[in-house]
Amino acid sequence: MGEFSWVNLIWAGILGFFIIRLWPSAKDWMKNGPKGTSSDWTTFIVLIAGVALFIAFLIMMVRN
Repeated sequence: MGEFSWVNLIWAGILGFFIIRLWPSAKDWMKNGPKGTSSDWTTFIVLIAGVALFIAFLIMMVRN
């Protein structure tokens, strides 16, 4: 485990502040935000699969 650092403590405080400050907005977005349709989810899955295949292709090209 590393040394104690005041910078790490300050960053933890800033992160905690942001989480506390943004929590009400996030709850409101989840409750009143737009809902995804099955078409939206299909598009999302196709895009993620495309990215995964592209990354696999890049890895295979680097290995050879």
